[in-house]
Amino acid sequence: MNLDNLDLFVHIMQAQNVPCYRLETDFSNLYQVDLALRGRLYTNYNYQSLHDFIISHCHDSEILRIKDDFNLVNYFILIEDTKSESDKQNFYISVGPVLETLPTPDQIHQLMIRRTLPEKILQDLQTYYCNITIPPDFNVFESTLINIACHLFSRDFKFQIYSDSRDPSIESVIGHSQLNENPFIAIQSIEERYETEENLLEAIAAGDHARAILYHGKSRNFKIMPRSENTLVNRKNLVIVLNTLCRKAVQKGHVHPMYIDELSTRFAIQINQIRSLKELDTLESDMIHKYCLLVYNHSMKNYSQIVQQCITYTDFHYAEPLTLAFFAERCHVTKSYLSSLFKKETGRNLTDYIHSVRISHSLFLLNSTQMPIHIVAVNCGYNDINYFIKLFKRLNGISPKQYRIQLRNN
Repeated sequence: MNLDNLDLFVHIMQAQNVPCYRLETDFSNLYQVDLALRGRLYTNYNYQSLHDFIISHCHDSEILRIKDDFNLVNYFILIEDTKSESDKQNFYISVGPVLETLPTPDQIHQLMIRRTLPEKILQDLQTYYCNITIPPDFNVFESTLINIACHLFSRDFKFQIYSDSRDPSIESVIGHSQLNENPFIAIQSIEERYETEENLLEAIAAGDHARAILYHGKSRNFKIMPRSENTLVNRKNLVIVLNTLCRKAVQKGHVHPMYIDELSTRFAIQINQIRSLKELDTLESDMIHKYCLLVYNHSMKNYSQIVQQCITYTDFHYAEPLTLAFFAERCHVTKSYLSSLFKKETGRNLTDYIHSVRISHSLFLLNSTQMPIHIVAVNCGYNDINYFIKLFKRLNGISPKQYRIQLRNN
């Protein structure tokens, strides 16, 4: 057997936010099948019964599917390494836990009654369930699981399905275990959620879109208990929270508050206007992209205070008569010092930066308004229409008039 394929299988499952790992030879990591739920609930709980059940019922070319009393679904795969008879070794892969659906508070309460669990852990159990992966389409997930296993391990796998209701020997006898006074059953899930959130915000603060999308996908796996019976309202509340978190992350990315406020306000209005869950999904992706782009385009993290002042003032006062002499006087430095400092930190001179900001805004006006070109020029700080056209053509390769013609044709 190719052990690289075994590792690849694990990575593929984990990429879908589904826990997957190779069981240790002594099954010492078997507690991960329920994210240590029973180990936290009971002081002396062991997973020996499950260990024995897996050994007895997990066969080559079969995927053992177990749904336990907590409604957690786990899969176990036996891979026999037959490269040599004398060095034969078996590997067990665990996939899960996953949930078919999120249990309602009433269902969780019924489970607690069945297992004589104290009322005080209801909220903790709810939090625990909210952090278990629920595949969008369970049939598709299981089909994907078995197809990937067949392809990577060169076997025709089929499911072997068991549940606690069919075979109580899967779980240790609870009567022999003592309930923990303070089980903290959701602590690991909560820690993972906060760590994922922190990684997402760090990626946004760095303007790293690819990494932000990765952690946003992982964060979607963690559910929050609904505060309303209206699904759309619940999702909107979560997107509002995401907007707030993104705004704070971009602030750490050293973006001017004016930019942040403009973007976050725009998203707040969009959230309020949305009428479907699909629109919210699209908006979330757009939100991650736009906030990362904001950092990428406007972060001043590596600039000195003087250069930051010049950039910020130019960005918001581009229509004013801006010159190197104006900024030198404003920053109380010589023109030569400011010119050298700006060039050193940004890679271009201050005058070129002023022109780039103005011409960039002219593109927006040409694209979104019917203003005559000479009015566009004045709005961007150019009283000389011929000078504006010359600069525009130098930076964009075509004149403002040709640009508008292209827009109409497109």
